[in-house]
This record gives sequence, C-alpha cells and structure tokens, in this order.
Amino acid sequence: MKKLLFKSLIISNFLMLLIFNVFATEEKSLLWKISGNGLEQESYLFGTIHLICQDQFKMDARILQAFESSEKIIMEIDISDPNVMMDMQRLSLNKDFKNIKDEFDPDHQVAVDEFLKAQLGVGLDQLGVMKPFILSTMIMTKMLPCEEISGYEMFFIEKAKELGKGMGGLETAEFQIGLFDQIPIKTQLDDIGKMVIEGNSMEEFQTLVDAYLNEDIDLLFELITVNEMFQQNGDILLNFRNETWIPQIEEAIKEQATFIAVGSGHLSSELGVIQLLRNAGYTVEPVR
Repeated sequence: MKKLLFKSLIISNFLMLLIFNVFATEEKSLLWKISGNGLEQESYLFGTIHLICQDQFKMDARILQAFESSEKIIMEIDISDPNVMMDMQRLSLNKDFKNIKDEFDPDHQVAVDEFLKAQLGVGLDQLGVMKPFILSTMIMTKMLPCEEISGYEMFFIEKAKELGKGMGGLETAEFQIGLFDQIPIKTQLDDIGKMVIEGNSMEEFQTLVDAYLNEDIDLLFELITVNEMFQQNGDILLNFRNETWIPQIEEAIKEQATFIAVGSGHLSSELGVIQLLRNAGYTVEPVR
C-alpha cells in the first residue's frame, strides 16, 4: 500500500490544482450519472481529490455501487501501468539533472531548504534536481496534519484489480508533465516559496477539503482560482484538457459502462466536463 501511495503522491499536487473559469452548476455532488444520446448503458463521472488524510477519506454506497456497476475505470492517467509510472519518475527530474536551487528567490531558497532538511533529512542540494511540482508535492505532503494519507486514484485502482475491471487513462505521463513545462519555472518556484513562508497553506487546504467533503464543486472553483498561477495558466492546465477528453470519454461510454474518475476541478465551469458532455447531447445528472 505504501508503494502505491508513493506513486499517487508523485502526481498528486499538479493534478489537484487544475482549476479555472468558474461556472455554477447549482448542484452539489461528486458523482454524476451519464445517460441518453443513444447510450445503451449508464456511465458515471466522479470528481477526486488527490491528497486527503485517511480519516477524511469519503466513500459511500452510491459511489461503490456506481463503480461496481461499471465495466471499466478511466482516470486522467493509468497509474496502474508500470510503464507509466516509470515514465513519471524519469520525467520528474530536470533535464540533465540540473539543480534549480539557485533559481529560487534568496529568502524562499533558505525557507524551502530548511523545511526539506527538517522534514526529509536532505535539502535543495540533493532535491533541487527535481521538477518544481515534485518539490511542491513533497512539501505539501509533509504539511498535512496527519500521518496516514490516502488518495482516490489508488483506491479505485486496487478496487478495479480486486474486481477484475479494465483500466485506462485519458492522458500520457509525458503530456501531463509537459503541462508544467509550459509554465515559467519562476512562477512555480515562487508558489513553492510562498507555500512554505506564509504558513497558511494547510488552512487553505483544509478549507478546500471541507468543500470537497460537502461535494460543493462550485466552491472548489472559488477557492482555487485565487491562485495567481492558475489565473494565468488555466487554459493550459484545464480548459484545453477538458476539451480533448470529451471524444475519448464518448468513445468509452458508447462501448461499455464506464466509471470516469478525474480531479474534481474538472467537473464545473462552462468548459468543465459536465457541461461539455451536456453540450454533446448527454444527460448528466448528480447522484446523491
């Protein structure tokens, strides 16, 4: 389980924060049923959060029933595939093992280095060869107010293996990591530095978790769009991806009953998956 959790943590940070363009659904739910438009069977769309304390992990009968009634599970990337995880680990390092330590602002560099040494025993001299989103994930994981951390992707993967269900992904590891390569490294490093120095990251994260547990996907938008990086890069991180997912989702749900699990930030907005599926002619309804 620890090995599977580590795999989830590698990608959790940038998966969790891909949100832009607020669009109120006025309907609270993490689970949505997809039907109509000639479908012979119902499929389901579920919004995940990629890091959460184990004691706050939300799972109930309606989610399990939707999952068990589906023949296949599709996630953003198929992290059950060992080749995908090998790609993730390989691509998580800076090109030519470049150390980005000196690209931090001086005060941010000191704070981040001290935090990493205190929490992990090694600092930026060693960990600076990793891409910013990996450093950010490491730091956020250590900031969480719990020892046991859970993730929905790994839960669904284990459940799918147990029940013998097929699995697939909407994107490749190269594509997802390439998203952050399009964002200025200075922007990413400033975000990390502020997370450590300002010290309010866990309060903000808990507010996000509360909104998630209340299944308020619109409030999730409001909370996350205050982040400057996502205000500037929302089209890269969210909108374009949602649009490219729709044909793949359509192909999957026409073939068989499918359970689609993606970050909850992808559900709402006028360019979110829910509305895009509705625009394509499907009935998408909340399951409560």
